[in-house]
Amino acid sequence: MDRNEIDITSLVEKYENIRALGKTVYFDADEFVLLAEYYIAGGDQEEAGQLVEEGLQMHPGSPDLILFKARLHIFSTEYEEALACMRLIADNGDIEFSLLKIEALLHLEQFGKAQRLSEKVLSQELAEEDFYYFITEVGFLLNDVDKFDRGIAYLEESLKINQLNHEVITDLVYAYEMKGDIDKAIEFNNNLLDIDPYSFEAWVNMGKLYSVDEQYGKAIDSFDFALTINEDDLSVMKMKALSLYMNDNVEESISLFRRCLSISPGDGVIYDSLLEAHGSLEQYDEMMNLIDLKEEQLGSEGIIARRAFVYISKNEYETAYSLFQQIPENERDTLDYYLLEGELMFYDDNFAAAEAAYMKAALISEDNEDILDRLANICVAQEKYSQAADYLEELLEISPDFPNAKSRLAFIRFEIGSKEPFDEIMEQFSTDELRALLSMIIGGEEVDFAGLSRRKIISRLDEARENRVLFKNIKY
Repeated sequence: MDRNEIDITSLVEKYENIRALGKTVYFDADEFVLLAEYYIAGGDQEEAGQLVEEGLQMHPGSPDLILFKARLHIFSTEYEEALACMRLIADNGDIEFSLLKIEALLHLEQFGKAQRLSEKVLSQELAEEDFYYFITEVGFLLNDVDKFDRGIAYLEESLKINQLNHEVITDLVYAYEMKGDIDKAIEFNNNLLDIDPYSFEAWVNMGKLYSVDEQYGKAIDSFDFALTINEDDLSVMKMKALSLYMNDNVEESISLFRRCLSISPGDGVIYDSLLEAHGSLEQYDEMMNLIDLKEEQLGSEGIIARRAFVYISKNEYETAYSLFQQIPENERDTLDYYLLEGELMFYDDNFAAAEAAYMKAALISEDNEDILDRLANICVAQEKYSQAADYLEELLEISPDFPNAKSRLAFIRFEIGSKEPFDEIMEQFSTDELRALLSMIIGGEEVDFAGLSRRKIISRLDEARENRVLFKNIKY
């Protein structure tokens, strides 16, 4: 039976009438497949699965029904079961069969087998339409399992055949972003806008990409274009407000965040963003008023700690400590509680307690740059230089451009006097950074090191390191 000749509306009506009467369903294998596809398209996977099972009872050897059962296993992430189904039918070179098997193999991390199967299909004499469909779908599948290099290769080949495929370009934007190649992601996103200059989604994504690339001015422009298309989109307004803040347009950022808050007064993230923005301007009264408003809208949980942080910003530590002691028991195993405790203990020169508090905070918020930074400072205060160096190295792995982290690590290496780690950190500095470091350590502003080569600067720094070690040996 030719599936194209089947009236799906009549078929569904017939099936549902038979089911309602409680009678036995009998259809041809093609009809069972069409019905299953209809229910899958409507999101009813359970009904589709039931149809396939009933169909296989009547047509146990049907390749189409077995293949559809394999599809259902893949929908349910049951990849081994999908492959087991596919072993029951012959591989006659059908592209859909191959794609389904490739998908299962990729998710089972059997990448070599998936690659060999792809190459086998591509070695056949395929019509251009089939070739295009196959490489496009394989590209999508590779991106789904984070194999971006190979996914990009397939999709860029696909784009040579059809330069206007919106889905292919969108997936290329995603793949390049995930690889960290933001320039290429922006390039392909611009292709989307060439195709559709009024694409809301493309303008929003362009803003996100520019934000990731720290081109905040361009991000703001992109979000403005998106808001021209959909002026009331709250998520875009929030992203624009954040970009304004990162671009040092703090007052304008506050104004836009306030507008967002008027639209969504129950959004806790907006309160936190506004608190940070007001804090950067040292607008402590506005911060307190905002905390009061947050308590009114969202309740008192976490409010005492928020107020205490404001008092720390104002250097009113006694008031902050008094509030800290009032934090309820059920809020004492939280990130804010440990951060607050760490700050207060550090101010009180109780470095062991400060370190313990920040370590508890680090367990709650892993790879937190600010926590690692504070732990390094606390270790330096306790003259635990090796441990401080470990924290700074971990920090630099996460955030290579974290302010002053490299120079602080260099100073710690001076203090430790260990040559190999010292050489390693020196390699991370540009020549200008090394020159500035040398000036800070042994020169001062009145000495000019502009004429020194990189090799000579490192030699002078190494000499200073050795002299520091000699000084320590004499002293102790």
